[in-house]
Amino acid sequence: MTSSFVGFLKHGGNYLFASFANSALVFISIPIYTRLLNTEEYGIVSIFLGITNILASLMSFSTDRSVSRYFFDQKDELDFKKFVGASSILAFIFFIINSILLAIFAEEFGEFIGLNKYVVYLLIPVTAINILGLTFEQIYGPIKRSRDIARSSITKVILGFIFSILLIILFKKDKYYGQILGQIIAGVFMLFVWIKLVKPYFIFSLELDHIKYIFKYSVPLIPYALSGVIIEQFGKIFIGGSLSLSQAGFYNLALMISSIVNIIIGVTHQAWNPYFFEYMNTKNYQQLDKDYIRIFKITIFVAFGVASFGKEIGLVMAKNNFTEALFLIPFFTIGYIFSQFAFVYLRNFGYAKKILYMSITIFASGILNIFSNILLMKSFGQLGVAIAFVISYIFMTILGWFFNAFIVKIHATPLKKILPLLLLAVPFYCTLFFLLEIKLLYLSVVLKFILITLFSLILVWNDRNLVLSAIKKFKFLNI
Repeated sequence: MTSSFVGFLKHGGNYLFASFANSALVFISIPIYTRLLNTEEYGIVSIFLGITNILASLMSFSTDRSVSRYFFDQKDELDFKKFVGASSILAFIFFIINSILLAIFAEEFGEFIGLNKYVVYLLIPVTAINILGLTFEQIYGPIKRSRDIARSSITKVILGFIFSILLIILFKKDKYYGQILGQIIAGVFMLFVWIKLVKPYFIFSLELDHIKYIFKYSVPLIPYALSGVIIEQFGKIFIGGSLSLSQAGFYNLALMISSIVNIIIGVTHQAWNPYFFEYMNTKNYQQLDKDYIRIFKITIFVAFGVASFGKEIGLVMAKNNFTEALFLIPFFTIGYIFSQFAFVYLRNFGYAKKILYMSITIFASGILNIFSNILLMKSFGQLGVAIAFVISYIFMTILGWFFNAFIVKIHATPLKKILPLLLLAVPFYCTLFFLLEIKLLYLSVVLKFILITLFSLILVWNDRNLVLSAIKKFKFLNI
């Protein structure tokens, strides 16, 4: 079954190429934005973008999230198109209602998150753009049209970057408006593209069976949709409100560099999702476990690489007065490893339609994150927020495992296959924290490179034949 995993890699290559292209632009933007914006303006934009990620699910009540799941339950092509119509209509209705409420309470909401009411108003169009973009991905992901998703994603990021830079330069003060408005203009352009691509899969319909499915599956899925976003963004919001907007920007820069790991996680989730459902439906658990272990190895390897050289990346890319939080990067990467681990169980809850346990797991982890932030930030500042980030994902993993093992009782990759990989990473991470204290840059870089090489060889040794096969067969840039 080696060829099936290579096939997954080729399918994932479209997502990976798009993610890397987007990330490349993000990293290119770091030296530009940190020089065009002051530290406070950079912090405002960071909080704004974090809030839009949260609102995309809340303002639509996540009704658009059921599309990719229903694809595997559809009766026929016509039934799926009607379902897309019902999902989109409900998402639009809830978005309008919540937009009115947000506009009415813009000043109060702005005080809570540390933004003025005029910036809060701009959350509405950005959220609308994100909702339609998600609907497009929910349709084109299951049908394996990853090229279209990749091209769309790359185009949006490029346009957003260009318009943002132009407008930032034009604004004489409050330059953060330039970046926000640049993203909106790019999003409006993409709306026409997405509407054209979604239209063939849309039929105006509100059938009762579809509405019941959506409310049974999607609405309880809101905590899941917010799982990573809540834990990532709440810390930034707490820092902005309790410390300063500038500190929030510093924290965001470290998180942005660490998010390379999260990009890999997102890529594997998108690319592997159709295969996961196929394996579960055919009870091909052996291949499912093999694939997931390989995916987890990739995650750990990338996480360790980012933990090792993330600080150097930040120092090269950003202006010096933005880099004081880069020491947090290794902590974020550990959190992301457990995020990938937790997804073993969260995905199972979605497959089994046991959304209640998914919601409890995410909600409990989010509550723990909030209290951990409050308690740890008082004593440790930004480090405390990063520690809360790690604790929350570890708790999410443990609680997800408990529900899956004792209540839902559906197949998940056994702990005995996953835990050895985590234990393998422990001594390497411990050694890394020691190496990070070395002041001589060249010595530190050489030793970390040796450490990563050794770690990667141990990780891939059992899959060395697969790696060689993938290198030969996988045309990475065949987009």
